[in-house]
Amino acid sequence: MAASILRKNSRFTCSLRPFSNAAATTDTSLPSTILCAATISRIKSSIREESNPDRLVDLFKSAATTPLFYGDRVIYKITIQKLARARRPDLIELLLEHQITNSSTPKSEGFLMRIISLYGGASMPDHAASTFGRIAVRRSERSLCALLSALLKCGQHARVLETFQKAKRVLGVVPGIASCNILLRSLCEDGNVVAARNMLDEMPQSDLMPDINSYNMVLNGYLKEKNEEGFEELLQELTKKKMDANVSTYNCRIAHLCSKGRTFEAEEVLDVMVSKGICPNVFSFNTLIDGFCNEGDACSAMRVFRRIRVMKNRDSSVASTNYTTYIVLLGCLVEKAEYDSALEICNLCLSKKWVPPFQAVKGLVHGLIKNSNVNEAKNVVEEMRRAVKGDSIEAWKNAEGEFAF
Repeated sequence: MAASILRKNSRFTCSLRPFSNAAATTDTSLPSTILCAATISRIKSSIREESNPDRLVDLFKSAATTPLFYGDRVIYKITIQKLARARRPDLIELLLEHQITNSSTPKSEGFLMRIISLYGGASMPDHAASTFGRIAVRRSERSLCALLSALLKCGQHARVLETFQKAKRVLGVVPGIASCNILLRSLCEDGNVVAARNMLDEMPQSDLMPDINSYNMVLNGYLKEKNEEGFEELLQELTKKKMDANVSTYNCRIAHLCSKGRTFEAEEVLDVMVSKGICPNVFSFNTLIDGFCNEGDACSAMRVFRRIRVMKNRDSSVASTNYTTYIVLLGCLVEKAEYDSALEICNLCLSKKWVPPFQAVKGLVHGLIKNSNVNEAKNVVEEMRRAVKGDSIEAWKNAEGEFAF
């Protein structure tokens, strides 16, 4: 069936004959690995484009036992994400169970950890736990972390705690710092920051010294519950212990200041981070932009955006902007009638094939018309017309009816 699906795809005009068993026994003009690689590549491309869940599974199973395929983490993730969005846990189980039981696939701890993670991403915690139980070799903390992370993704906070507590006695795995950090994160996300702080203080008694990530988990917990006293106290403890802050630590500080309307001070923290050779990530920049926008300072938000681009040109390792950057900034610029900058952001967004929110674009078009920039307004409308897809097409047509050109 997979072959027929590929033949229906006009992009794949090469014959699939070398992939069949019959061809393998009769066609010896090329090494089988080359033939297999070409066919696997076509199947991967089809998986990326396929929207029908049943055909997706057939495509996947047709090649999933081949090392060139089962070594590709991305294609596994894409397939499971598509099936999860289609609400087909039955097909996810069918596909991953086939991977576990097939004699051609490895049964290493690392391979089964990937299956556990995929089940976690698909919100199937029972299947993740069951897969952990099927690890035949001696389990390490790595697989325990995979299970804890899968349960955390599913929001199973009580189960994360239960699994951690029975890890040594029942599962035969001694938790280390990595496992502790997952539990700390789970406690904080579950609103139990007090328990997380107590755990942080008690870890040395079990010969487990918290690392900077342990502290970051609790800092983030205090940040989310707006516990300024706890946040500042833990920061002071970090300074006392002379622990080296990382990007997440600085991001917590930036977010803390922005939440208090002190975004200029937060930008100074960014400067300190950069001076210490720590590269900001997209969260660092987006938090600052969002902070300035919340304070109604569209010009400063735009300045941060331009600063990102300058830094990116100097150092390619600097984080790129993402969709969130553009939609937050565009909305603020339109609200503050900064239409020239808003036009720049809108055009950049569309050039990346990202469709901005209609409300912001409508505000921009009305503003451009009001300022007699009718040609620019028409260009935005035309670009939006080309960019919108599916059900959004009719909605955008209706929006166009509001414009008086």
